[in-house]
Amino acid sequence: MKQAITAAKITRNEVAALDIATHTGFFCLNERGTWDFTESKQRNNNKQHGAFRQTLIDFIQRNNIRQIVAEDVSVNNHFTDTRKLSEFRGILFEVCDTLDLPAPVFINPMTLKKFATGDGHAKKDKMIEYCRLRWQINPGDDNEADAIHLFFCYVKRFNL
Repeated sequence: MKQAITAAKITRNEVAALDIATHTGFFCLNERGTWDFTESKQRNNNKQHGAFRQTLIDFIQRNNIRQIVAEDVSVNNHFTDTRKLSEFRGILFEVCDTLDLPAPVFINPMTLKKFATGDGHAKKDKMIEYCRLRWQINPGDDNEADAIHLFFCYVKRFNL
């Protein structure tokens, strides 16, 4: 219930959606796209986590974001992917704490796919297609499409 109270105090202009991964899709009413946090093969050159953190802070401040909604971590057969998403999720929580934002709202991947396409098991190409059909937005890739659907799912859920 606390999230609903928080959501009622904000507008859709203050909401940002993230599909967190090495290629993070992002969407708010001012900006959209995909950030690339591909790490270097050499561990000493890896600045992936710091880059994610700083990019996120800059984005939030530049767009006056007061609420983040993100796709939840889905446990699957790809342990490396799950670990990376969990690391980025931890950074997202830390950034929200640092900027005094409420905790991010997470949406289950199957719930998101069902909302977006009517099919809880929709593949990437269908998510992109329905982004064009439902929102008349042509996403650059599946990461951006997911972020767009996340945004509108949250907006609908809290009547923003």
